Amino acid sequence: MKIPKLLQADLWLLLITLIWGSTFVVVKKSLAQVSPILFITLRFWVGTIVLTASMPGALRNVNPKAIRRGLVLSVFLLGGFVFQTLGMRGTTSSRSAFITSLAVLLVPVLGYFVFHQRPRIRTLIGVVMATIGLGMLTLNTIPMGFTGGDGLTFICAIVFALHILFIGRYLPDSDPRQLAILQMAGSALLCTLILLMLETPFLVADVTFYIYLLITGVLATGLAFYLQIKAQRITTPNRTALIFSLEPFFAAVVAYFVLGETLTRKGLLGAVFIVAGILVSEFRRK
Repeated sequence: MKIPKLLQADLWLLLITLIWGSTFVVVKKSLAQVSPILFITLRFWVGTIVLTASMPGALRNVNPKAIRRGLVLSVFLLGGFVFQTLGMRGTTSSRSAFITSLAVLLVPVLGYFVFHQRPRIRTLIGVVMATIGLGMLTLNTIPMGFTGGDGLTFICAIVFALHILFIGRYLPDSDPRQLAILQMAGSALLCTLILLMLETPFLVADVTFYIYLLITGVLATGLAFYLQIKAQRITTPNRTALIFSLEPFFAAVVAYFVLGETLTRKGLLGAVFIVAGILVSEFRRK
């Protein structure tokens, strides 16, 4: 049985979301052995090596336009990681998770203002439902006040939303393999250049750390961002952002089974709201 292309894209995005949610525990354990920005740098270099080796000849006949586009995507991609990391120094993990996930709300908003893409009403309803669900899933209390860390994390959400939007903008007349490799290599290079500006790096390397690095570099970085580009050739940025909103739920489920953390009824209800938001956004009345 042939799977429809749109369903294939949804399955790829769900796989990415599951990988990111599952590797949250791995990242958390890794940061006990390595400074955050150095870890991001190593992840991007591993992802670059894997993608380049697995797609020989992809960069043949690469042109200046592709390089510029890859650099733009790498700035957004790396910016999201860096602002999230810096923001976590001044806010709680739950607030960081919620504010970062606001990218699902920002994609249709920024899409309208940047590219004049008018979202459908049902898409906006689905996004609002998913945002409510994210709040229920990630926040234990209603946030009071706004810290500097919250501000940096909100910039992270904006940058991640722009990353999704610009991928959708570039794909119609770009080689997806080249975009995947160039954005990964650009992120690795830029992160290397700014590493010493943002932190004093440290690394306690052992076999366990290298296993964590391979998992995050190969699966959660190289494979995940390649599949995102592949999926967004078929689907829309709004749909991509909505499916990505399931990441905190997958992370909570993995933390429940691996770390013994509590999975509350409110969190489960939040997950229901997220799924309902995705379904509502794609509802078509005959």
